[in-house]
Amino acid sequence: MFTLIAENKCGEQLELTHSEAYVITNIDGIDPPEAVINSTRNAGADGSVFNSAYVDNRVITITLAINTPAELNRINLYKYFKSKQKVKLYYKNSTRNVCIEGYVQNIPINYFEKKQIAQIIIFCPNPFFNESIDKVTNFETVTSLFQFPFEIETPIPFSSIATNTETNVINSGDVETGMIITLRASGAVVNPAIYDVDTGEYFKINKAMAAGDVITINTKDKEKSITLLSAGVLSNIIGNIEYGSTWLKLRPGDNIMLITATTLPENLISSVSVINQYEGV
Repeated sequence: MFTLIAENKCGEQLELTHSEAYVITNIDGIDPPEAVINSTRNAGADGSVFNSAYVDNRVITITLAINTPAELNRINLYKYFKSKQKVKLYYKNSTRNVCIEGYVQNIPINYFEKKQIAQIIIFCPNPFFNESIDKVTNFETVTSLFQFPFEIETPIPFSSIATNTETNVINSGDVETGMIITLRASGAVVNPAIYDVDTGEYFKINKAMAAGDVITINTKDKEKSITLLSAGVLSNIIGNIEYGSTWLKLRPGDNIMLITATTLPENLISSVSVINQYEGV
């Protein structure tokens, strides 16, 4: 069993499963997308030389029967699937709860058949399914210090926060993905940096941070950015990235990330937000 919900650009949702108005007969395009392989032929040699590969766009086709009253139910579909407009699909089964965004390419319907059948064709420029909830990994550990029974004679700490410079970030998806790294300064910090311990790649920012400053780094494909929020002013600091830095990605599985700084790294309060991605459902 599965659940499929469509959401239009206004945030209105329509469930296509468990519905008296529609019966889904087929969904095509939810398996892993096709890869495009580029290669070069060599004269006088068998086969070819691999150059590069990429995953092509995804096209999802939803085929459904329209129940009576067919005219009202058919017109209701147009509210959620408008040609060239963005639509978001939520798909949930027993193992995965994911979503994907695309644009309505076409919605052909056989109007004059006894049982009207609609085909909803959705073009998805980003071919991967995203987990519906993002996961946040904090680089701090909170330790409880409050216990019963207690007697107040001197000030008693309820808990303490230990700043970890190194932690494990888990990518539970099956696709390498970007992330959002948030660096908050509790005091002065100079030149913060993030390292992938396994690969040695790094992302360094040549910037002094004051208490309360927040740097946000987005390494997701097609969304790459780095901003500084200081004294209520948001600014683009892409020019402060040190030469040789890499827009770090998370490989499927365990990734050991190290966050440090040239000066006072203990003043950094850090977190990593990741949305797991999947090739298919």
